[in-house]
Amino acid sequence: MPHRTTSPTGTSASMPDFVPPMLATGGSRAFSDPGWIFELKWDGYRVEAVVRGGRARIWTRNRLDAARYFPDLAGPAPWLDAREAIVDGEVVALDDQGRPNFSLLQDRTGVRGPGAARDPDGPRPMADARAAIPLAYEVFDLLWLDGRSLLDTPLVERKARLRERLRDDPLVHFAAHVETDGEAFFEAIREQGLEGLMAKRRESRYEPGRRSHDWLKLKARKEQELVIGGWEPGLGSHAELGAVLVGVYHDGELRYAGEVGSGMDARTRAGLLKRMRAAERPDPPFAKPPRLRDVHWTEPTIVIRAEFTDWTSDDLVRQSTFKGLDPTKDPRDVVREPLPGEGPTPPRARAVTKPARHSGPTKATPPDQRKQAVTPAELAALDTMGKAGTWSVGGRTVSLTNLDKPLFPEVGLTKRDLVRYYVTVAPVLLPHLRDRGLTLDRWPDGPAGPHFWHKEIPTYAPDWVGRWHYQSSEPDQSHTYIVADEVATLAFLANQAAIDLHPWTSRTGSPHRPTYALIDIDPGPRTTFDAVLVIARLYRTALQHLGVRAYPKVTGKRGLQIWVPVEPRYEFRETAAWVEGLSRAVGAIVPELVSWQWSVKERGGLIRLDYTQNASNKTLVAPYAVRPLATAPVSAPITWDELGEPGLRPDGWTIATMPDRIRQVGDLFAGALTYDQVLPSL
Repeated sequence: MPHRTTSPTGTSASMPDFVPPMLATGGSRAFSDPGWIFELKWDGYRVEAVVRGGRARIWTRNRLDAARYFPDLAGPAPWLDAREAIVDGEVVALDDQGRPNFSLLQDRTGVRGPGAARDPDGPRPMADARAAIPLAYEVFDLLWLDGRSLLDTPLVERKARLRERLRDDPLVHFAAHVETDGEAFFEAIREQGLEGLMAKRRESRYEPGRRSHDWLKLKARKEQELVIGGWEPGLGSHAELGAVLVGVYHDGELRYAGEVGSGMDARTRAGLLKRMRAAERPDPPFAKPPRLRDVHWTEPTIVIRAEFTDWTSDDLVRQSTFKGLDPTKDPRDVVREPLPGEGPTPPRARAVTKPARHSGPTKATPPDQRKQAVTPAELAALDTMGKAGTWSVGGRTVSLTNLDKPLFPEVGLTKRDLVRYYVTVAPVLLPHLRDRGLTLDRWPDGPAGPHFWHKEIPTYAPDWVGRWHYQSSEPDQSHTYIVADEVATLAFLANQAAIDLHPWTSRTGSPHRPTYALIDIDPGPRTTFDAVLVIARLYRTALQHLGVRAYPKVTGKRGLQIWVPVEPRYEFRETAAWVEGLSRAVGAIVPELVSWQWSVKERGGLIRLDYTQNASNKTLVAPYAVRPLATAPVSAPITWDELGEPGLRPDGWTIATMPDRIRQVGDLFAGALTYDQVLPSL
């Protein structure tokens, strides 16, 4: 079991017996976006496990007892390290290549199986034959944990807690996910013939019983869940049941969607006929029933899955084939799903695959055409390189010099370590730098030596390094900035001993329209970090009251910053005025901690709530950037709940520990890239 390194999150609350599952909206096109994670669509039965006192009660999505289908999963729960918890996941049957297979799941559960009819109310198939089919409970969410509701906790944090609490078990597996690159993942899914992909916003809360646009399901195969509303006789051996009449729900109505007749063997037909006759009714359940002769109607309680070639112009499935029954699905949740490639790309995702919006000449390439991460082989080459040389990384060649030069001698770290860190964290750092001019703080001899700020791209920079020219009305403010949009650029910057990275608050395409409102809690010489945390908690309360989503991070030095993502509709003077108004309200609560004096000498050692950073050409340190201090600390995103963690320090993470932190919690700042907000009135 992984070591638990974080304090409890969520809200104290008694645990319910069941939480209605959050549902996904049908998507159509794969996309890539740093604000989303991507999971396999598991092609099984949704199951919720409610664990109390080491024992699990398991439920289907419509609160039927799932122990009927998966008795091995109910009862003792040695797979989870928790007094009580609610876990969401999907049970799948695995083929001989370890891939989920819905047809095998029908056999394994006895809904269909060797020697038995496909009738869940009839005799169960032979136990030995069913048991030979391996099952897996792929768990992907944690809703409750030891007396605390996690429903409002961001998804990536819920998954991190889940991974921490899982013990090794042959039946229960953590459903891993892919960061950012949904398109490549979807292509791999399609090539393997799997069902599809789930796209989920990293920061999404769990919305019980709601079909949310924060979760999208994208199918790689043309399949559809359908509700049976009747049947018609056939010919020969299929005289009693030739085809079932099926539909989908829309606006509360069951709409006729055609017939499914092929793919059912004699046992399947016999089992379905028995169930339909038991629920037969005199009138059709469809809002607009088909005009067919010799039709029998039944209550719409049976859900099936079918493969088909297309939808016709009058919304009927064409050339459909029965795939199996889904007894865990609520019929009223069955809606028409978009086909692969049908419909528009999600608007927030589309921006990821567009070229960088630079207002001046640039040689930077779109992010989807450039490697964003270093490979293990490239890191191995860096580690074995001599003091200098050329390094191939991300499809580029970078000249590296003085790699063994100590930059942080107190902790034994060299320039090689700085290069290694920046390329290692590139997948989470680059999204926060892309499309933004970059101001650098260079320390050629490390924090103990002199330093200088660098805005203008050096003449010796490789041609492939992205750049953006900012033309100001004041000649001394006009510069051609570096734009860091690929991993090789980070290697180039680290080789220049650019320890501190400060991106613009606005994007290059609209330099006078900030995408963040910045709150900078700047401590004075007498300020303790406890006082900084008092201020941060007051900001949290105020922002929650206003309904504003914001993202905190420790600076790596002594302070704490809060970034508020906004729609790029404001001028800097407007975001500055909003932050000033909020800050003065916060400061009025604890006037003994705050000074409004500009000069450090005149502050009396108190905290300054610096709203003046909301200005063109002013910048704050990027998340994950290294700070020029002896221990090589990092500006680290945190969760709001970590403000109450006793061991929290403003310089608590370093280039040695930050990569592990990222592996545990992901990019806690990702939501700042995707949640555009309108600032409310104060």
